Amino acid sequence: RAMAALLAVSEVNASMGRIVATPTAGSCGIIPGVFVSTQERFGWSDDEMTYGLFAAGAIGYVIANNSFVSGAEGGCQAEVGSAIGMAAGALAELRGGKPEQAVHAVGLALKNSLGLICDPVGGLVEIPCIVRNGFGAVTALAAADMALAGVRSVIPSDEVVQVMLEVGAAMPEKHRETAGGGLAQTPTGKKLMSELRKKGRPLRKAEDERGNAEA
Repeated sequence: RAMAALLAVSEVNASMGRIVATPTAGSCGIIPGVFVSTQERFGWSDDEMTYGLFAAGAIGYVIANNSFVSGAEGGCQAEVGSAIGMAAGALAELRGGKPEQAVHAVGLALKNSLGLICDPVGGLVEIPCIVRNGFGAVTALAAADMALAGVRSVIPSDEVVQVMLEVGAAMPEKHRETAGGGLAQTPTGKKLMSELRKKGRPLRKAEDERGNAEA
């Protein structure tokens, strides 16, 4: 159920539909996927889910003000990673966990995404972004389960956020949403970009300029 919901949101985004960036368009499916599936599972009211969104937003606020939520600045760990942390902490809160457990859920979730590069094919948040949303939702669900079971993040969540800042700042530019490295520059990735250009599909400026230079 989580997979179906998050894929639906991500596909709406990819087709230029209206979505809520949570915290970015590239990671827009994770929180909806987790929230829709767990609301159905536990029978929570919409009012309860609103409180969950407040919790997720508070976590995102802390991350955004102490690290990154932008793939262009800190890699995919900043986009998908932040969304995973937001969803995990909010879910722990929604399920009746103590604030300390919610914070541990955030730390557990963020640690699992450290170093994840941002390498969208064609500069578009589709490949591999949508699939990463899927795995991200699973991580969030698992992190909340572990925190509620008493598993603690040995490295405090605030310190994990600082490490994400450090890792993102050290990440090569080509691995930070420029489509200049990673999966975007594989033979198949380049072939897909070439096909998109022939169809007149708009690409990000940086990638379009790179393609013109190569030509």
